[in-house]
Parts: sequence; C-alpha cells; structure tokens
Amino acid sequence: MPIVDNSYQRTLIPNYFYQGRLWTVISKYQIRKDIMDSIFTVLREFFERRSKLIAIRIELHLKQWTENNSCVREFFAKLRRQLLKQYGNIYYRYIWVREQDQAKAQHYHAVLLVDGQFVKHPSIIEKIARSIWVYGYFCLPPRPFYHIHRDQIGRFCALVYRLSYLAKAETKGNRPKKVRDYGFDATGGIYTRYEAT
Repeated sequence: MPIVDNSYQRTLIPNYFYQGRLWTVISKYQIRKDIMDSIFTVLREFFERRSKLIAIRIELHLKQWTENNSCVREFFAKLRRQLLKQYGNIYYRYIWVREQDQAKAQHYHAVLLVDGQFVKHPSIIEKIARSIWVYGYFCLPPRPFYHIHRDQIGRFCALVYRLSYLAKAETKGNRPKKVRDYGFDATGGIYTRYEAT
C-alpha cells in the first residue's frame, strides 16, 4: 500500500518484502535486512500483546568513543527501573542502532515502544530518559512521538517507514569486530514493579 509522506508531499511506493507483504521503507539508503527484520519482529510481538503503542524516537550522542555498547545497555537497564517506578507493571520494548561516520565518537538512534494503555503522555518518558543519559547529549529528532492502535494500518506503515532509517547500512560497521551494530529488548518486554528493586 503506498503511503503519503506529508513532510515531502510525495507518494512512497512499497519497496521492502517482509513475510509475504511489500512495505514502504526509506529508499535513499541501502537497508540492512537483519536490522529491518528485527524491527518488524519487535513491532509484531508488541501488537500481539498490546493494542495501543506509543513510540518515542530518541538520539543518544557520546562525549567520547567507546569500544563496546555498555553505555546503551546501562541506559536501557536504568530506564526500565525508572519506568517500573513510574508506572508499575508495564510492557515496553526498545530497538537501538550504533552509528559512526566522521565524528570521533559513535552515536545511537533508538526507539522506545511503550504500552499506550499505561502511558498517556510520552513527554514524561522523554524526561526520564533524558535525565538518565549521562554519557553525552540526548535529543529528540523532529516528530518523535507516534500513538498507534493496532488497527491503524496507515499510522503503522508510517512508523515502519520512520524506523527503517535505523536499518540503513551507511555509517554502521565502524566498531570493533565483536561489537554489535544494533540491539533490542529480547526479553519479551513484560516487566513488573518487583523488578525495579
């Protein structure tokens, strides 16, 4: 199904095949299939468990280069604890990618996916996330919030298109050999208040 990208007023043609269907993804860059398929998997699993999703796109910049991704893993562990304190039992997932081009340090593009039944105002989560990122600069890209019900296919397609930027091959691979270019919450995303202690 073609979608209209209102920021550029153009119709986008489906160009990525996933599980028997064509999807529209960003065409300016080569897309890494492993990352794009992981994005689809996380989104599918989310909507299998919850009917409403709030997605928050964030950017995490570092002051200095690191040889591993421990800073982003620590960030998401702290975020999980803070979300549990704020909301109690919550279902949430995340996806991050590591990139580095000409800059001295890598940066991370990420998306937080939270249960729209629990979270009504994504700005609260943005403030929590901003307060715990201590490794450098935290920012939001333009139009960072998405509110989607599982039946809203147009909004879902727009989110897939937006997240396909995370799967671009360009600027990935500038890292030590055994360090990953991307990661996601593989635990299934169900957390209880007792895990916050």
